[in-house]
Amino acid sequence: MKEKGFLLLVCNCLVLLFLLFGFSGCSQEKSEETILRSGMFEWNEERIYEIERVKGLIGTLSITDWYQEAAVPVDQEGMECFIEFMTGEDVAVYALVGETEWGYEADGDSLIAYLEEINSYNKKAGENQKFQGVMVDVEPYVLKKWKKNTEENMKAYVSGIREAYRYAQEKELEMIVCIPRHYDDQGLTDQLELLIAEGCDEVAVMNYECGNEVEKIRTEAEFAQKYGKRLHCILEFQEVGKHGLVEEKTYRNKGIDAAKAAWRLVEQEFPEIKITRDYHWSSPIFQILKEGENIVE
Repeated sequence: MKEKGFLLLVCNCLVLLFLLFGFSGCSQEKSEETILRSGMFEWNEERIYEIERVKGLIGTLSITDWYQEAAVPVDQEGMECFIEFMTGEDVAVYALVGETEWGYEADGDSLIAYLEEINSYNKKAGENQKFQGVMVDVEPYVLKKWKKNTEENMKAYVSGIREAYRYAQEKELEMIVCIPRHYDDQGLTDQLELLIAEGCDEVAVMNYECGNEVEKIRTEAEFAQKYGKRLHCILEFQEVGKHGLVEEKTYRNKGIDAAKAAWRLVEQEFPEIKITRDYHWSSPIFQILKEGENIVE
């Protein structure tokens, strides 16, 4: 009888261990799925009125973050309806904004004025109808005057972003700064570090180097890790020829699976950093999906 009791005890222990590790494995897998974040840039202001279309897109690509261009003053009723829907889908909505000239304002006045409008909208909106924050896409480097005094212009840009970030923090708005991956190539590494350290909650890097994303994003990734910031790796999907894009700069013809493989390489190279996979932007993605097996109407 003692022998049978002992065997029964062993069996029970084995069952408990199996259940424990089995559920632990499932829990770990679910946790990893939760950690993975994917964002979508949206430059069409009218998209907030196309909720069914948006629903199909976020479902197909498991989108968790949505960067919505929003003119000010914000359409209060339309935006509330849109964000309420997105909140129900567990998608965080950020206001997407950026004017090139704002990059030359060391006081950040124009950007701060925009943030004030977003804060005003949030104060009127219900709890599940608010912007999570802003995605700031300011590109001072595209103007000819940038090269006349690159270092001083970069200082003005970073100063303005830092001022705006202070305001965003006061109003409890998350601020993501979208930047090109080449500031370090221009000898602006010190200001780039200051931007990441003191100018944002998260940094989003536009990475046009198809197949060489890891190396081209390394400097920004190291700063993100140093200052504990989430890193967004943005990949381009617009067609070849658009804005001068060549085949090596866009995943339009390579496809979404190729882009996902590139993102996995970045994640493997920088395992200590929280990384968001960002699509640029919805319009070409809709077209890619329509041409493929996954049609989103």
